[in-house]
Amino acid sequence: MAYSARETLGSVSEELMNGPDPLAQDLANRCGLALLYHGTFASPPSLLGEALHNVTPENLFRQLESLSRSFHFVSVDEYCTARNLQGLATITADDGYQCVLDEVFGVFEALQIPLAIFVNRSFMQGELFWRDKVRYIMENGRVEEFETRFARGIQRNPTQSFYRYTKDPRNNSIRVVRMLDAFLEDEPKIGAYTQYYTQADQGLKAHPLVSYGSHSTHHYVLSSLSEEEQWQEIDENYRFVETLPGVHRTGVFSVPFGGDRDYNDTTCRLVADAGHSAMLLSRGAVQRDGVRHDDLLPMVDRVMPRDAEVSAFLTDLQTRLG
Repeated sequence: MAYSARETLGSVSEELMNGPDPLAQDLANRCGLALLYHGTFASPPSLLGEALHNVTPENLFRQLESLSRSFHFVSVDEYCTARNLQGLATITADDGYQCVLDEVFGVFEALQIPLAIFVNRSFMQGELFWRDKVRYIMENGRVEEFETRFARGIQRNPTQSFYRYTKDPRNNSIRVVRMLDAFLEDEPKIGAYTQYYTQADQGLKAHPLVSYGSHSTHHYVLSSLSEEEQWQEIDENYRFVETLPGVHRTGVFSVPFGGDRDYNDTTCRLVADAGHSAMLLSRGAVQRDGVRHDDLLPMVDRVMPRDAEVSAFLTDLQTRLG
C-alpha cells in the first residue's frame, strides 16, 4: 500500500509537536549524513528473501521526519560539492526498486526531501539482477548442487558463504554470472524477480525532488573486472541514464556494493573519464571530516539505516562517530 502524501502530512503534524531529538541534533552539530536505502516494501516479497535490505514505509517516514528537525536535506549533487557538511543530509536509493516510488514517494513529497535513485540499465530493461539469481539458489536449497556442477575455478575462503564468494573481487563477476545463468537456464520461475524493478519504459518519476543517476550496467563488482570491462559498465550506463525521458539526472556515480574492495584506482579514473562528478561509497560511515577527495573526484560515504524505530536508528548512527 502506498504511503500517501495526505496520510504522511497527518503524521507529520503530530510528530512535529516534539522538538529535535537530542541524538539527531548532536549528529547534525558534528557531521553530515548520506543515507542509502534499497527496498521500501511495506511487506517485503518472500521471493526476494531475507537478505534484502528493506526499510518499511512507516520506519522510513519516522527516520526522515526525526532527522529533518535537525538536518537540512539537500540534493546529492549539492551534498557532494558542499564545503561544510555539518547539518546537511542527503537521501539515495540504489538498484531501482519500484516500491521506492510506488510506496514511499509520499514521504519525500510531504517532507520536501530530495531523493536520488541510482539505476542499472540491465534491470530497467528486464534482465535479472545477478544477486537475485544468488538469492534464488539459496532460497531453494540448491547451493550444494551449484557448487558441485558449476563452481569450478571460483576462489573462496574455507568459511566463506555462497553469497559472499559470488561477490568476492577475486572472482570476475562476468564469469560468475555466466555460471549462474547456465545453472538456472531451465528455471522459468526466476523471471518473476523483474516485476520489482522500475522499467525504462514505465514507472519513472518526473518530479523536482527526484533525480536519477548511474549504478553501472549490471551491478558487477567493478574491481573484479578488467579495465575494458569496467569501462563498458561505467560508460554505457552513464549514456543510458542520459537517455531517460523527462527526468532530472545527477552526474554522481554510485559504486556497486560500495566497499573498499569493490572499486580500485582504475574505477576512479574511468568514472571521471565518463563524465561523473562524484562517487558514492557504502561503507557505513558518517561524514565527520567533510567530503573526501582522491586525485579525481569527491568520494562520499553512506550509511544504510536498519529497519528500526527512530531511537534505535539514531543510536546506531551515533556509534559510527567513533
